[in-house]
Amino acid sequence: MLVASRSSTTLPGGRIRDKWFIWLIIGRLRRRKKIRGRPTDARPPPPAHCGEVDVASANQPGRPLDAPGSWEPDGRASSRGPKGEFPVTVRIIRGILAANAAALAIGAVAAPARTVDLASASVSGLLDAQASGRLSCAGIAQAALSRIHQLDPQLKAFITVNPRLAEEAAALDDRRRAGGSLPLQCIPVALKDNIEVAGMPTTGGSVLLRDYYPARDSTAASRLRAAGALIVGKTNLDELAVAGSTISSILGQTLNPYDRTRYAAGSSGGSAVAVSTGMAVCALGTETVNSLRNAASSAGVVAVRTSHGAVSRAGVMPQSSTMDVVGPLCKSVADTVRILDVIAGRDTRDPETTAYEGMAPSISSANARAAPLAGKTFGVMRTLFGKDPEHAPVNDVMASAIARIKQAGATIVEIDDAEFDSDVTTRKLNVSNYEFRPLFEAYLATLPASIHLATVREYYDAGRYPKVTMEKFLHNAVTWKAPLDMPAYKAALAYRAYMHDKIMGMMSDLRLDAMIYPSQKRPPVALDDKPRAERNGVFASALGFPAIDLPAGFTAPTPQAPQGLPVGLDMLGKPGMDQQLLELALGVEGALKGRQAPRIIQAHIGHAAE
Repeated sequence: MLVASRSSTTLPGGRIRDKWFIWLIIGRLRRRKKIRGRPTDARPPPPAHCGEVDVASANQPGRPLDAPGSWEPDGRASSRGPKGEFPVTVRIIRGILAANAAALAIGAVAAPARTVDLASASVSGLLDAQASGRLSCAGIAQAALSRIHQLDPQLKAFITVNPRLAEEAAALDDRRRAGGSLPLQCIPVALKDNIEVAGMPTTGGSVLLRDYYPARDSTAASRLRAAGALIVGKTNLDELAVAGSTISSILGQTLNPYDRTRYAAGSSGGSAVAVSTGMAVCALGTETVNSLRNAASSAGVVAVRTSHGAVSRAGVMPQSSTMDVVGPLCKSVADTVRILDVIAGRDTRDPETTAYEGMAPSISSANARAAPLAGKTFGVMRTLFGKDPEHAPVNDVMASAIARIKQAGATIVEIDDAEFDSDVTTRKLNVSNYEFRPLFEAYLATLPASIHLATVREYYDAGRYPKVTMEKFLHNAVTWKAPLDMPAYKAALAYRAYMHDKIMGMMSDLRLDAMIYPSQKRPPVALDDKPRAERNGVFASALGFPAIDLPAGFTAPTPQAPQGLPVGLDMLGKPGMDQQLLELALGVEGALKGRQAPRIIQAHIGHAAE
């Protein structure tokens, strides 16, 4: 049902503040009228197009919400949660937008509408605007919903939008008026849909998990809520986070906001797109091999992979105990530090955080200052640059970025070691293939009995997953009898120890503050190409090193991408030196100035009312 408005939806004289809100409410009322006559346990009829994701039609940019070929989870308009409420996908997003819109019509008579563009807003800027009374949390939430309404049907970033967004925004406004101050007061944050949030389904992108409603928050979500963050919703991902193109059976293909004929990379592509376009100010993703940094590079935002154990993974759908991390995606390094300040730290639900606490200082936004680049030394890993014509666009951007770092006073050391080959090393170091089945089945065992899924074999046999990205991975998972006892797994762990020591020795011998290289050797690739753009993230992910992706610049414009395509620069630091790497990244970010918001947002600026 509609949430009651706290005040009028019109300005003095009766002028409507946001006409589309009214149409959304009308649409919601019509939908309620249709549903009213059904039995309480009846489901809405399926849409015209049902069944598995039609990748060809799902990839078509700009498809209307109700157009033939748009896709509902499992061919249904909804599936009810534990209290009979409807989880919200992009296909039925208008209903929840309407309900939230009515509740967010706060104070329109008292003050004129103000404007905030969340694609350019910073955490500190939003905190200051609220403290001074220039913005309310309700207004910020309204801006996020407005942007989602405008852009998400074209880009498919969100699986679920928070149905209690208006209520939570109002509570945060009440707290602020009562004198409460929180470090992330009403900062809109989106969470990848393998991170549990109470009150919203956690699907992992799978139609088989569409009815799973966690009873409690993940540690990361709990800490965000406690700090005052506004959880906007759950974002699309590669199903179960096992690939790099952000396609799922529950939603389909997320598209790149700079060129909708290209991949958003992944598997944290939904989170990256949400931040890039201002549907959220920051987001959380996860990374096993490349997911955070690959997605950030393709969307022109910042992403941080911390040292192993810096951030709790409790309440996160697992893939690899050795390689999984949770990390932030934001538009700036400063904002990622603020998020990490909140979510990092010891957690009894994840023993790895205790080990990290014993080896490293805590991550602090209060003490973070941009490190001067003068006197710093960076190793450029030349074997991680491509050598073919299709690699030239990224190489050109990287050459310019390295030149700017050098001009800022840093020393550049060229490293050309054939053993640093990302393709070969990924095959030799990626232990997630072996660790997935035992971990995922242990996770499934914790789910309610109403979720009729207990094994990877059942998941595989159901066949309800994107074949192009998951078939080989799942086939191996179900055919390997004892993956943790396989010689190949033990060899990968041994090679991991060898490469860890080699990089640590090299950084020490050359006195390197960080290693730098392109996050991926090619720009975001076209939808008719192989989805993985020769990614370079494996050294940090497999070895437990911290790394950060920074926007380095753009390739040359084309008719399909009039801004060009974003290119990300990866910086790898020493384990446990996360704070130092972040401060170094603040300095490099200032030298690069490589971010531009995608032009797709220029036709729509979200409105925030006091």
